[in-house]
Amino acid sequence: MLLLLLACESGADPDTGGSGLDGGPDPVPGDTSDTDTGEPPDTGDAPDDYDGLFTLDRVHTVDITLDRDALRALRAAPKEYVTAEVTVDGEHFAPVGVRLKGSGSFSDLNGKAAFKIDFNRYDESLDYHGKGKFTLNNMTHDETQVHEVVAYAAFAAAGLPAARVGYAWVTVNGDVYGLYSNVETPDRDFLDRNFGNRDGNLYEGGYPYYPDSWDHADFSTAEAHHFELESGTDLGWADIDAVVAAMAEDPLEPALAEVVDLDAYARFQIMESWTGQWDGYAFASNNFRVFVDHGQTGRLYMVPTGLDYCFTSYGGRLSRAQSPLGLTCQSDPECKAHFDAVLTQTLADVDAAGLESLMDQAMTLVRPYVEDDPRNYIDEDRQLDRSLDAMREWIQTRSGTVERWY
Repeated sequence: MLLLLLACESGADPDTGGSGLDGGPDPVPGDTSDTDTGEPPDTGDAPDDYDGLFTLDRVHTVDITLDRDALRALRAAPKEYVTAEVTVDGEHFAPVGVRLKGSGSFSDLNGKAAFKIDFNRYDESLDYHGKGKFTLNNMTHDETQVHEVVAYAAFAAAGLPAARVGYAWVTVNGDVYGLYSNVETPDRDFLDRNFGNRDGNLYEGGYPYYPDSWDHADFSTAEAHHFELESGTDLGWADIDAVVAAMAEDPLEPALAEVVDLDAYARFQIMESWTGQWDGYAFASNNFRVFVDHGQTGRLYMVPTGLDYCFTSYGGRLSRAQSPLGLTCQSDPECKAHFDAVLTQTLADVDAAGLESLMDQAMTLVRPYVEDDPRNYIDEDRQLDRSLDAMREWIQTRSGTVERWY
């Protein structure tokens, strides 16, 4: 309903790129001038590398320019790339591929659209400091605007592969779209950093082809060949089929342990419980990637994604998996023993990670932008602080809750 209201209120003209917003908050935190540039204040030098996007000392600027044809195309097929110009912290790139993204969080350009940016889609020599893609999330399901920063850091603290997260202030054809999270796109460098090598296959599961297809990808005979290969060598899903076959073996644990790192899977599910990721793999068979490491271990690992839904009341009691791999493992005593083996250390590592301080650091950075975001639905006076207080209590008490569950 909120998204519909935003769409109705904005009244954008898709042929001109105008937002249709009449007045509204000054989009520049701290700017008292009469000129509305849509740019946040200068908070330091622009990064000279890709890694600089994921620090919490600056909100970066991303300005997207779309011509009339591109706007019409996005209106007709929002998930298809169109040609655009993109300027990042004053550095101009063209031609660049831009499309909209999201499922439950999807919004068109009349509201607060989320974006995928592919720098080398039309020119293979073009990139952003060696990287090809940006993922700009609209955070419309995050009343704190810090969920992703903290959730991915929590997974990383537990020794799991996790994206880094920064922030961007986004405009489209000069119209302010506001504050976005910039979530690291898993690529080969991501695999090197998290797994020590890139020799393997990275797949997307859940609903990888949505909205073009509702074919669900998971570890079952009927769904195994729906995984989308994002990086690696096309094996005809042979490495996914090996996991499905192992799940049918009796006894289960020795066979499954050959193809899945079960300690890592146990930590992953424990952390989905800890963050309240009810829309992730273990409890919804959604929003996940897997990496099959062909270079070192030969085993499969879960990669978290879509963590904007974390830290909410929807998290409920997340201890009994509903997904094929999670349910199969938890139902087998020897496989379930991996949860017991890693539980205490996993929770200790997360509690020692300083996540409450990280939350405060992120909020100190973005609060002025949250307040001046013209497409933000959050009531800053009540909803923001109330949600932050609830999240703080969550961080302080969640490990004890999860320990009792498991």
